[in-house]
Amino acid sequence: NNNPHLQLWQVRWHPASPTDSHLLILLSDNTIRVYDNAYLRHVWQVGPLLLRKDTNPNGSAGYGLDEIVADFDIAPAVNAETDEVGLNMTTASASFVSMEHQNTTIIPRTFDDNSFNKTIQKSQRRPMKIQWPLVILRQNGNIYVLMAGLDTAKPRLQGPLTMTPSRTDNYGLDSCSLLVIPSLPPTLVIAETNGKLHHGLFLEAEVAGSPPSVEVDEGLMIHPCEWTVSVLETVELELGLPEETTTERYYCPIFLKRDYINELRYFAYHNTGLHVVTIHFIDELQRYLESEVSSDINSVFVPSHAEYLVCTKIDSGERVNAVLGFTLMQMPHSVVLLLSSGQVLSLKLIIDSKLLAPLSTMKAIPAANASIDQQHSQLNELLGTSFVDDIRRLLKRDVTQPILSLDKSSTPISQESYELLLQAIEVLRTQYFKKHELVRAEFNKRILTLKLWMERQKQDVSDLDGERNKIRDSAHKLAEKFEELREQQEVLTKRYQDLMREANTRLPGNNLAQKEFTKEVERLNDCTKKMLSSFEKYKNTINKQNYQISKYQESSRTKTYELSQGQERTIKDILLQINIEIESQIKEIKRINKIVS
Repeated sequence: NNNPHLQLWQVRWHPASPTDSHLLILLSDNTIRVYDNAYLRHVWQVGPLLLRKDTNPNGSAGYGLDEIVADFDIAPAVNAETDEVGLNMTTASASFVSMEHQNTTIIPRTFDDNSFNKTIQKSQRRPMKIQWPLVILRQNGNIYVLMAGLDTAKPRLQGPLTMTPSRTDNYGLDSCSLLVIPSLPPTLVIAETNGKLHHGLFLEAEVAGSPPSVEVDEGLMIHPCEWTVSVLETVELELGLPEETTTERYYCPIFLKRDYINELRYFAYHNTGLHVVTIHFIDELQRYLESEVSSDINSVFVPSHAEYLVCTKIDSGERVNAVLGFTLMQMPHSVVLLLSSGQVLSLKLIIDSKLLAPLSTMKAIPAANASIDQQHSQLNELLGTSFVDDIRRLLKRDVTQPILSLDKSSTPISQESYELLLQAIEVLRTQYFKKHELVRAEFNKRILTLKLWMERQKQDVSDLDGERNKIRDSAHKLAEKFEELREQQEVLTKRYQDLMREANTRLPGNNLAQKEFTKEVERLNDCTKKMLSSFEKYKNTINKQNYQISKYQESSRTKTYELSQGQERTIKDILLQINIEIESQIKEIKRINKIVS
């Protein structure tokens, strides 16, 4: 385009491009132009046309902020027939809770559990036509949705979206940037020039009586909105390192970039440096949706974490070293910044803090004896706590010390440098050195505790060795007594049997029949013994026969037959004679065949 008054606000690749060549360009005249390589395919109007006045060279001058589109992003695709994503959700009103969290001010909001659970449903309809919602942000904070596909000539513009909980400032009167994180449901990040970042969920609105469409410009119709935004929290970034006595805030545009490796994280770069923000409720909400156990929806909210990585402004003046360019590298995972001073910074990043190898934790050994003294009880209680959690709690800082990268062409005055040095020293003293001293004391305490625990274990081991020796001696003594008692028992048993036999023979009622029965029993006993001896002989005979049979079989397998020379000569002569006779018969048959033919 040759119009010198047009400005380019945003450029994004379309994710549905079959050739990866479709580009969406947002211009300052409130239009989004779709290019396929160098060819213009569509011009989509997303707001009233901003015509330039002759007296003002700025193309957007003379119009309110509500007419200027600041940014746009592309949400996950939906079914054009049913306008359904994976899950349909609505939100409810919420309460406000303020808390401080590492250079940020977090303003969380909670869901109503019943209304949230009632609206979670999976889409079962077959998609007929896919469209991509283009989420459009205006500078006054109003959000619109443009339902369009690559082949849509005139898409539907919906809005403005209802944002809950409602606020008088509509979550920013000077919004500058928008980011869509493709979570489930999608997460919206809205940035203001004062450093505030609003995190919300992009949800489908409840079906209700829709107001009629409104025509705001020639050929531009705004349809009833089918979406809503539920703002969960607000993160306030620290723009620069101003003096503590300064109450004025610094305003500058903030640009947002996704981290394509870690979906819970995104980057915010601006005139005063670079922030990295981690949204924890995305992961918690995903676990809540996948969990089969019903729980309170308010438990999924975990405050986000913002960290100031690079700072390029240290005073309240106008000197800045703005971040002009930002790119994210995957291998290795790092970011590259281009500053207005011409400097290029490269920072390596951790893909996910959860992937760091956790330190081995001590587990408490339960006391086996209930009568352990008070010292041992306190020792067990101390070892029962997680040492790693204690160290992390001690090292947790309220603020961070970002990397300073100032413009080298302009040297700050000595007073500003001195104040910056004092501030850095104060941060290091209160947030680093002091905490490291506490950690060192905790390490010494832990070492002393482990030494006491080791001494106690050594004492227990020596006591157990003494008990083991006593038990071994007692076992030997008991074994010897057992052997003696068993021998005595055998002697007594034999004597008892002899006495019983003598008593039976001397009984006065021992008649002739009993004597004959006794003789018969003795005769049977003798026969049994003879049969046993005969059985043993037969058994030995069978074994010898089996052995001889096996030897004969082995010798028969290995035996070879050889013919004498005379026998071999006779067999050869016979075979030769048979061969001659066969040849003569074959000749005779051939002759007869010739005669017959």
